[in-house]
Amino acid sequence: MNQLVSGDIICDCLVIGGGPAGSVSASIIAEAGYDVVLIERAVHPRPHVGESLMPATNEVLERLGIQEKIGELKFIRKVGVQFVNPAGKASSPFFFRQHDDQPASETWHVERATLDHCLFDNASEKGARTMESVRFLKLERNEPGNHEVLVDDRGETRKITAKVLVDASGQQSVLAKHFSVKEMEPVRKNISIWTYYQSCNDVFADEAITIIARTKEANGWFWLIPVDSKTLSVGLVGDVGTIHSKASTNAERFLEFVSQNEFVDDYIASLNLTQFGDFIAAKDFSYKASQPSGDGWVLTGDALGFIDPVYSTGVLFALKTGELAGDAVVDGLKSGDLSQQQLGSWYPEYGEKVELLRKLVDLFYDGNFSFGGFISDNPDCSYQLADLLMGRVFGREKTDFFEKVEVWKNQQKQLNVTS
Repeated sequence: MNQLVSGDIICDCLVIGGGPAGSVSASIIAEAGYDVVLIERAVHPRPHVGESLMPATNEVLERLGIQEKIGELKFIRKVGVQFVNPAGKASSPFFFRQHDDQPASETWHVERATLDHCLFDNASEKGARTMESVRFLKLERNEPGNHEVLVDDRGETRKITAKVLVDASGQQSVLAKHFSVKEMEPVRKNISIWTYYQSCNDVFADEAITIIARTKEANGWFWLIPVDSKTLSVGLVGDVGTIHSKASTNAERFLEFVSQNEFVDDYIASLNLTQFGDFIAAKDFSYKASQPSGDGWVLTGDALGFIDPVYSTGVLFALKTGELAGDAVVDGLKSGDLSQQQLGSWYPEYGEKVELLRKLVDLFYDGNFSFGGFISDNPDCSYQLADLLMGRVFGREKTDFFEKVEVWKNQQKQLNVTS
């Protein structure tokens, strides 16, 4: 139920989007004592993809003080990740605690509808005025300290006036589009198609790994993520043109690729799983905003940018940008400085860290690179790789991992030339 009476609304901060990024920003700003309105176009709990978290998300969840609450939701504990090559050969599972033996090195496989609802409720408990079934219409007046936004509140047009705006609208990127700062990147024109498989029996333990299985076609891969003891999330990611060429519907395309991937097909069959629910598709085109903020507004989460789903970075980036933007807004409201520079002051360092994970994604898609071969020749780099796979880049010292990768790749080229 929306926590506001009818009519126009005046607040310190309007957060557009009630996913992880928006809920974190709203929680931080409201807890600092400011009047925050958080709007969400859907109604929680609403389904969303991205069920596998990275261990680094624990740092933000701990700050929010909701780790115990999330623990009570009984999600499956995510203890590691395993990769399967296009020939169907599985690597040894990469267990996080083998590299850092502490509880914070593990995280969860989650039902996103439940997780996002928990984060949204936390914002309300911290004092944010939360509104659902409220859709952003347009920025009517762009005046820092006195923005005016029109929204559709269950069929009624309303005006919200706010000193500062936080765009957490996901791939809709409502403010990024309004200010024409959303830019598509010239790499990986991918699509995701996903669905769920279920068993009548408990087939997944309380602790499980994420499986990433490469396909021979479409330069793509599958995710296999257990979201509860009976349910497996299965997603296909690959080149949109290749996948669309296989069949006329998402269901046919998905099932065609499953049948061609012996590992995935056998894995599903071995657990006696049955597909249920819709086949859902979303474009996974890479993009980023040319600027993270402007006078009186700031971008967070997928509204700021999207790389690729392969390492489950989406929720981590949402939580982290929600935190950093939230802190910048609090400082700006305290000082009366809502300038572009102040609201985006966190971005240069954040951008440097994100670039590390972007490079890790590029290596995954590099058919000439082998993580196994590289680590075999450079065992001292295993802990650096572990930190990257766990998302532990923020607040950490610089890494020379990628410099060593380039040296190794050049060595391999020389070996190939001389052999």
